[in-house]
Amino acid sequence: MKIGAWIHTHDKLDLDRPIEVAAQHGLSTIRSYSYDYAQKAAPDLIAHGMSILGGIHVDSAELVRDWRSQVRLDQLEAYHKLGVSLEGICAGNELREGGDEPDKKRFTARLSFGLANVLAAYRGWLNDHNLATPLSYAMEGIVFDAQGNFFEWLLPLVDALDVVGVNLYPMGNQAWFTFGAFEESKRFLHDLRVRHDRLAAFEYQLRRLLKQIEPTGKHVILTETGFPSAVDYRLEGERTVIPISDNAAYEEAMLEFMAIVHRANDEYNGIIQALYFYEWRDNLHHAKIWNVESSPIHTAFGLCDREGNPKVDIKKVIASSFPIHG
Repeated sequence: MKIGAWIHTHDKLDLDRPIEVAAQHGLSTIRSYSYDYAQKAAPDLIAHGMSILGGIHVDSAELVRDWRSQVRLDQLEAYHKLGVSLEGICAGNELREGGDEPDKKRFTARLSFGLANVLAAYRGWLNDHNLATPLSYAMEGIVFDAQGNFFEWLLPLVDALDVVGVNLYPMGNQAWFTFGAFEESKRFLHDLRVRHDRLAAFEYQLRRLLKQIEPTGKHVILTETGFPSAVDYRLEGERTVIPISDNAAYEEAMLEFMAIVHRANDEYNGIIQALYFYEWRDNLHHAKIWNVESSPIHTAFGLCDREGNPKVDIKKVIASSFPIHG
């Protein structure tokens, strides 16, 4: 299982130094959400022997209107000219109908069938050029029912994927939205029963996913995962949210979290191809902090603080076989 992260550039930071530091700390791959980002990252990835999960944007509304409008063969071709090792091409991320408000967003059959057609077009181009690059899509939790099973209308999309990508977090709604999420993060990091209950729920969801994918013979990529390190926050001015982190508790929780992932992966014969942490460095500029989703906890997901200093022993976390309590 390869371990990587998304390295944000929302504050205009160049990618060369973060990629170098990520490689030094044991990461072997990064995730891109767009070709432009991948193009900037490619020289440094090549220099440090790292791969990339390349993203091609898909617009939900336009996909439903006419899926052909979302086929971007020029970008697919351009990715293969970068000279960087490709973990795969991820067509789209968390597509939704109904908007981004937590209680309205839906992944519909129209999105499923439209995206399956886009992937078929990409597979046709790859086959014509004798390329075996895996194709994926980054799903979110709205593709599962209450028991953790794919909704039936997801199956054509799963069939169209070479590797199944899922953004999977040990977090429920309370841990994501409004400033109350900081208190929920504190409970997760400081109250062992709360932590272990949430990690147990995550493990159940992860195993439900792997159990459904195993018969297909496909692999899984955890295209986003992780959790925040914050136990509080402060405001600079009116709109800059500064997380206050407990790095010791964060590392302890991370060791337990990664032990769960490694154990499940071992028991399912290495079905998880790669895991991408969301994210490499704390992000004070994410659009979701103040948009309709109201998720200021987005500032605190970094393996490193906003200056790029690791909050945890990253190599230890990656290799974790930490015992699970209770």
